[in-house]
Amino acid sequence: MTDPHDINELASRVGIAMEQADWATVLSAVSPDVVAHVPAVGDLVGVDALATFLLETAAKTDDGERFQLLDTLIGDHYVALYFRITAERAGRAPLDNLTLHLARLDGPLFAEIWFHNFDGQAVAAFWE
Repeated sequence: MTDPHDINELASRVGIAMEQADWATVLSAVSPDVVAHVPAVGDLVGVDALATFLLETAAKTDDGERFQLLDTLIGDHYVALYFRITAERAGRAPLDNLTLHLARLDGPLFAEIWFHNFDGQAVAAFWE
């Protein structure tokens, strides 16, 4: 996928779906063999592992995570989605995290994703 319009549409569709917690749409943009590199978790291999991770993290919160798409960066083979993610969890300081999700494209699908948190210690403390 090298058409900038197609890549921009993909990034927008995924970003908006994440804001709406529409995980079916998000996962439809992910390769079945995706590898997601998640700090303090490790590598998640396959769309089922990523889906399980998303459901498990949401279940740990009081009322789910809220994603606010701040910006996108589009290249020929990579897309970066810049989010502010907030959540609450009983007995923990609220999560307010700026994060960059960098995705390598394989055609029209996300083949590999790296999660980059701006405050890794606060994020780890929230999810421990």
